[in-house]
This record gives sequence, structure tokens and C-alpha cells, in this order.
Amino acid sequence: MRLPMILAALLCVLQSHAEVPTPARQQEFFPAPSFELVHSGGCGVMEGIASASDGSAYFTEITRSVGCSDAGGVQGGRIWVVPPGGRPRIFREPSNMAAGLAIDAQDRMVTAEGADYGGRRVSITDLRTGAYRVVAYFHENRQFNAPNDVAIDRAGRIYFSDLRLFGPETIEQRINAVYRIDPPGPGAKGLWPLTRILGDNSKMNGIELSPDQRILYVGLCDPGTNALGEQGQAALDRTGAGGLVAYPLDEAGRPGAPRVLLDLQKSGCVDGMATDSEGNVYLALPGAASGPGIYVMTPSGVLAARLALPHNESPVNLGFGRGPEADTLYVATVGVGKVYRLRTGKTGSLPPR
Repeated sequence: MRLPMILAALLCVLQSHAEVPTPARQQEFFPAPSFELVHSGGCGVMEGIASASDGSAYFTEITRSVGCSDAGGVQGGRIWVVPPGGRPRIFREPSNMAAGLAIDAQDRMVTAEGADYGGRRVSITDLRTGAYRVVAYFHENRQFNAPNDVAIDRAGRIYFSDLRLFGPETIEQRINAVYRIDPPGPGAKGLWPLTRILGDNSKMNGIELSPDQRILYVGLCDPGTNALGEQGQAALDRTGAGGLVAYPLDEAGRPGAPRVLLDLQKSGCVDGMATDSEGNVYLALPGAASGPGIYVMTPSGVLAARLALPHNESPVNLGFGRGPEADTLYVATVGVGKVYRLRTGKTGSLPPR
């Protein structure tokens, strides 16, 4: 790419931010950035970081059929766990191509099981008993395309994104969407009540709730293959858009009008995200004109800090630890299959009770 084109692309990104982070602001979030390699190896994409009440950190490995298959067949994905002070070990294999994870205050792990020979559903595992249940499988009698990321509110409602990035299965939902799963009523059995709350022609990828539960953050990550046929008007209405959109939520978990906090034009992607106790949003940007890395946004949409990974690797998911590691940020990467962690100047928001 020619230098003028690079500068023009970088200018677009910087203009979409309220400011470029200053060294003083950077120091507040990353006072002494030092990445520790937690896990590497395998053939898959590391994703879905979440922490349990005992301090264990969990992450997923998506073993894509392109690149991870062998003479024995297609792999089914893995969920890894890092016990406090311990080394990573496999928690579940196969994982039904688990992607996003979220763990509530009662140690119930919600899993978005994706496509590429995966489950294409949402499940809950009780980490204290091992009980596993499927809570969402289809909408209007059509199976999900590929549940990707999940978040849980204090009422026990589950929010998840559904988009297809890879996998040979038939695309049944003709729309990219975010759904809300409501806890079942007394005496109910089977799948939980489900409502599609967002759906347009953008690929809604990572999702997260603000600590006060009033904002649903949605990351847009669209490589330009978003036409499914039943779209609505998108907050960032362009093929290949990337950015961060905030939706106010009412008491029933219904979203209001979108507010664009970050517009990366066609030169970036917002994947996974996490929040700290002050409400700042930490974004995994695997690609941006100003470079891949961890970007920190304030609730008002100001870019407060950004941090590149070792070797300029591309992060796709991140999440805070709990307990003694409440100020530790775990970061998963794409392409090189690594998980890092580093101490920050903040503490992560705790699961709501």
C-alpha cells in the first residue's frame, strides 16, 4: 500500500476517536505492560475467555476444519482451563466448537457453540456439579448460524450474537442477529424462551454488558460477506464495516436506539471485549488501520489507551480474572494460537448477583 493511502486510512480511524491516547492516560490502564505467555500450540483459534469464582480462567480453542482436520476426521473444538497457579489443561473435548464463554456468580458457564461441525446452539454447564443443558437451539424453527459470543445480566438473561464466519453448514437464519434468552418460568421444561432483539446487515460479533447492566455493547466485525437476504438497517451501514455500537437496555432487556462509539470504516474489526469496574470497555481488535491490539474505550466513546501485543499479534478475545487476578487481563490471539496475560491498572467488573 502506498504511503498516502496508509496515512489516509490512519486518519480515518483517528478522526473516529475523540483523542489519541496520551502517555499519562496509557499509564493509568497499563502501568507496566508485560505479557506472560500462558498457552501456545495446537492448530485452532483461541477464543472465549471467562473466569470462575475460584480464580480459574477458561478459554476455547476453535479447531477449524480447514487446517485442523486429519486422516482421523474433523476435530470438535476444546475448552481449556487454567487453575490458579497451575498450567492449562483440557476441560472439555469435544466442545461442539465452543466460541464465546460467560460465567455467572453461581459458576454457571454459558457457552456459544458455533458452526464448522459444531453444535450451533447455546448451552449451560454448572461448573460445581458438571450438569450440562442446552437452552437455545433454533429461532422460528431454523437452527442458528453460529452462536459466537455471550453475556449474562443480573436477572439471569443471556444475550448472544449469531453470525457465520466459517463452516460448510447451510445458513438457516437469513439474518445476522443478537438474541436474548430469558430464564424459564416455574415448572417449565426444555429450551428457554428466546427473543431476537437485534438484526441487521452488519456482522455483530463480540458482545458485553456495562457493569450497571444498562448498556449492551456490540462489536462489528465484517470481512465483507454479510448479505443474507433478510437484513434491516445497520448502525454502520456499509459492507465490511467494523466498530463498536452501544445500545441502552430497559428493565426487560430490550435495546433502544444505537449509539456508535467507534467507527473503523472498512479498515478494522472489533471482536471480543470486556469491561472493568469503572465501565471502561477493553476491545480486541485483530485488525485496524492503526494496528491490531487492545483498545480501551471510555463509556462516552473516548479512546483512552491502546496496547500492541508481542510480535504485533492479532487479539480476538480478552477477559479479566477474578480474586487475586482481578486486575489481570487474559488475551487470546488468532493465527498463532496463543493466550497471554498481563497486569493492568484496573480491576475487571464482577458477574452481577
